[in-house]
Amino acid sequence: MYNEQKKRTSKRTNFAVIAAALAVIAIAVSVLLICRTKTPYFILTNEQIEDATQGNEYASVEQRVFIESALSLVGKVSYFWGGKCYKIGPDEEWGTPRRVTGKGHSTSNTVRPYGLDCSGFVSWCYIQLGHTKREMVDSIGSGTWNQWEKSTAIDKRDVRLGDLAFKNKYPEASGNHIGICVGFLENGEPLIAHCSYSQNNVVVSTCGDEFIYFRRPGFWAEDE
Repeated sequence: MYNEQKKRTSKRTNFAVIAAALAVIAIAVSVLLICRTKTPYFILTNEQIEDATQGNEYASVEQRVFIESALSLVGKVSYFWGGKCYKIGPDEEWGTPRRVTGKGHSTSNTVRPYGLDCSGFVSWCYIQLGHTKREMVDSIGSGTWNQWEKSTAIDKRDVRLGDLAFKNKYPEASGNHIGICVGFLENGEPLIAHCSYSQNNVVVSTCGDEFIYFRRPGFWAEDE
């Protein structure tokens, strides 16, 4: 009797060990797959941008204008902390030397070519749809956290043209970075147009570790 009980206990122990080992293997495989499928962060050339976006299918005229406005500034507007523009078309002040009056940035109180910051870039693209500054503030917001609050969380797999991508999650971080989905790689990786401080210009890049939170602006949700 004792031996039979001992055998049953031994079997249960073996099964537990095997189950634990399989669980560890499953986790390792999952991590490996994630690492293999993740697209590194890189900035696209103009040729790569054209190849990736020429097949874009737009759901509306507004979506097309929003995306084409974002793409129209690639390589043309410097990063400027606190830089905003509330007019249709380019700002004649872009590129002219101006002191950075906004606080809390490494460039504060320095003189740089005037341009846009990341949230200002998004706001400007929305205004190109024919909206006023007030309409922009009410609909998409001004500033990264305001733009976060006026949008709804979506899964990366559900990202569409014109959706927003963020680096950090509100309110867990003190700063953020934002961009607009303007296209996709062949593997489905969203391509993000954004005004980048590190590149000192508007660029299009993959998400990589730079953009990990995705949200749909309220004005797109209203069109659904």
